Amino acid sequence: MPSFFRQDLIFFCDPKTPEEVFRHIGGILCGKGLVKPGFVRSLIQREADYPTGLDLSPVAGDLPNVAIPHTEAEYCADQALAVVKLNHEIPFRNMMAPEKEIKVRYLFFIVNHEKEQQSRMLSYLMEIFTDEKRMRRLDQLEDPAEIYRFFTSHESGRSVSDD
Repeated sequence: MPSFFRQDLIFFCDPKTPEEVFRHIGGILCGKGLVKPGFVRSLIQREADYPTGLDLSPVAGDLPNVAIPHTEAEYCADQALAVVKLNHEIPFRNMMAPEKEIKVRYLFFIVNHEKEQQSRMLSYLMEIFTDEKRMRRLDQLEDPAEIYRFFTSHESGRSVSDD
């Protein structure tokens, strides 16, 4: 699987709402030429229709929850995964129970102009999210370079603890 992770797409921020983080990260992605006009609007609409918050409490009760915002391929100009670690959790609707909100600490923005790659990207992320040890390790990392190494080492099949 080619690397969709880029160190320049790892962010730390402190938004108050999902829409605020969508606008902030969407603006950066647009500035880098990775997404097309309408990307942010589409993210906001898609999140309203199909929530992306993922409750990780079935993996371990105290793991940070994640969200996987994405939109249709027509709004993307390339393939990438932007990783956002929030300074404070914010509420997202739960994808499995949309009437409920969960507090999310990480966002993984899927930028994908090839529809057939979406399932591979989601599958890779789910492999990480359902591994308690990996998620605990991720939550300890405080530097974009460390987070980048974390994800790229997992892509190559090496354990972060082996580095």
